[in-house]
Amino acid sequence: APPAGGAAAASDPGWAAGLLAVHAAVRPLGAGSDAQAQLRRLQLSADAERPGRFRLELLGSGPGAVSLERPWESVSYTVRGPIQHELQPPPGGPGTLSLHFANPQEAQRWAALVRGASVEGQNEELAGRLTRAREGGDEGRAAQAAAILAQHHVALSIQLQEACFPPGPIRLHGTAEDAAASAHVSPPVHPHCTIGALQEQIFSRFGFPPAVQRWVIGRCLCVPEYSLAFCGGQRDRDSAPREAAGHNPQRPQKMDGELGCPKPLSQLAPASPAPFSPAGPALPAPSSVPQS
Repeated sequence: APPAGGAAAASDPGWAAGLLAVHAAVRPLGAGSDAQAQLRRLQLSADAERPGRFRLELLGSGPGAVSLERPWESVSYTVRGPIQHELQPPPGGPGTLSLHFANPQEAQRWAALVRGASVEGQNEELAGRLTRAREGGDEGRAAQAAAILAQHHVALSIQLQEACFPPGPIRLHGTAEDAAASAHVSPPVHPHCTIGALQEQIFSRFGFPPAVQRWVIGRCLCVPEYSLAFCGGQRDRDSAPREAAGHNPQRPQKMDGELGCPKPLSQLAPASPAPFSPAGPALPAPSSVPQS
């Protein structure tokens, strides 16, 4: 979001705090010279119900005062000069308004804020357009939206819905190993689970922190952001990740609810596996006795 300056809290608890509040002399655009400009308070706030969106308040009091509250994307705002701006509300409003700022520095901060809000709104709209295009299979529109976002240097995080993945849980088969031993594992997992989620569960169950875990499916060295489906784990009896678990003796680890060294694989007892999901309590223990 654009930087705040002179922030003021919004009165509505459903809103985020105001990003900036300023004062300007407001009068209808094109009004005669005898029309008196009235000092009004403008405030731009982040809309908590719509992330990445903003709302504009123009507050006035007294006879003939103009007050409005609109989503930022519904108004047209133009910077005409260092201290002269124009605000055009949506149809049905009071008409185009001329804003005159007495303080050039305050006008400059406000202009920077509204420009940033406009860019944020455009990026949110482009991200929504990209999502809809991908869901509808329209590669052309998706590429167009992605290209514009790239020009704006927008960092995107794209996450597929669970419905896009093969159904689960599925049972994978593989090996977990450390420097001393190895054990066959056959955990029920969901294809949409990320490698990072599996690493956290291994840490919770066996005490090996994510930093010392290396997961391999086939010839793919997986990274935490990858899903099992992306790495190739999509059907029952697919090759499970091979987890190479090292040990950092300088860092205390979890063991049976207390701090200590990770439990070696050679000491792991078999247990009945339970279905695993990213938010599950723990990854199941190996389903067979470790091999020497």
